[in-house]
Amino acid sequence: TVVGFTAWNMDLQANPVNEILYINFNQDNTCFVCGTQSGFRVYSTDPFNLTFRREDGGGLGVVCMLFRTNILAFTGGGENPRFQPQNVVIWDDRNTRIMAELRFKSAVRSVQFRRDLVVVATSNKVWVYSFKTLSLLHSIETSDNPKGLCCLSTGERVLLLCPGMQKGSVLATFYPTGFGDPAASVEKEGSQIISAHDSPVAAMALDSNCSMIATASEKGTIVRVYEIQGDGKPKKELRRGADRAEIHSLAFSPTGEYLVASSDKGTVHVFAIRSGGMDATNSKSSLQRLSSVLPDYFSSEWSFAQFRVHDIRSIAACSVQHPHTVIVLCANGSYYKVRFDPHSSGEMTREDYYQFDDKSIQGEGRSTSTTALPQMPSSGGDEVVSSETGS
Repeated sequence: TVVGFTAWNMDLQANPVNEILYINFNQDNTCFVCGTQSGFRVYSTDPFNLTFRREDGGGLGVVCMLFRTNILAFTGGGENPRFQPQNVVIWDDRNTRIMAELRFKSAVRSVQFRRDLVVVATSNKVWVYSFKTLSLLHSIETSDNPKGLCCLSTGERVLLLCPGMQKGSVLATFYPTGFGDPAASVEKEGSQIISAHDSPVAAMALDSNCSMIATASEKGTIVRVYEIQGDGKPKKELRRGADRAEIHSLAFSPTGEYLVASSDKGTVHVFAIRSGGMDATNSKSSLQRLSSVLPDYFSSEWSFAQFRVHDIRSIAACSVQHPHTVIVLCANGSYYKVRFDPHSSGEMTREDYYQFDDKSIQGEGRSTSTTALPQMPSSGGDEVVSSETGS
């Protein structure tokens, strides 16, 4: 059983091209959720299917769901926000009720779930709460983090990644098993600082076994892979390209054999992390044997599989149901299911394509729920954080 990965998201609120404001995979990539100008929708990723939607109210910005359960979290967003953008509402969809609200002084950038913890990232801080009691367990100061970057493990080992205070660094914080349970220890087990890049970190990913992390900087040319609790030196240095780009997502495959990256160049790349036998390998420069005297460009590895999409904003993740399959979600509402050959390098093959923007899904005739979210009074308090039980 796959324990889960980094839940990759894409915040479109600053420049939406349709009604979609936010797109987020769940922890095992079996679903994705969209925040829209009037509510939210949940889709199954593979096969693609609209599971349900609730769109009869104000806009939702940041959205997150807990695996395939009825529990979601969201903030207000869009032209007519349902809630304040600095408040996180935890929603029980089965009972159609608000479970709690977490309030902050600044806008929430992202939310991460595991079954025992809720993690909220603002621009300069990451907050860790017990999911059971919603009590604050830990907070971490970060460098400027406009994307709300953080990675939360979902298996037995409890590990949180976020930008460190030093530019280009990643802070890994280890917590004891059961952290979040009222009876468990609330002391962290330790931490590790990885000096990943000279420029600020723009993307990061954690594998399902908590053994590797991948990072990219704002330059977007190099992706580095590090071992958790290793020697601090990159295990692999992977080259996306020679010119600058914004990396929108990084994601490991369920087995950790591959890493998928998407950028504003419109290309999705697959890199081999562990390969052997008849498996395809990353491309390398013919001058790599001279890498000790040539620039780093010649010692890097290039992706062995690629796929072009017709959008400069996309996120990608590996399918759990089908090996060697990648799901790509775009800001314009495009869904791609593509497949790569693990034994041969080259262009990936498109297997499915759908549109999930409002114009495309109207009149589909699918059976979906359209229950409205109940109105909730806006929060006027300026406390750093609090939790309230919804009625």
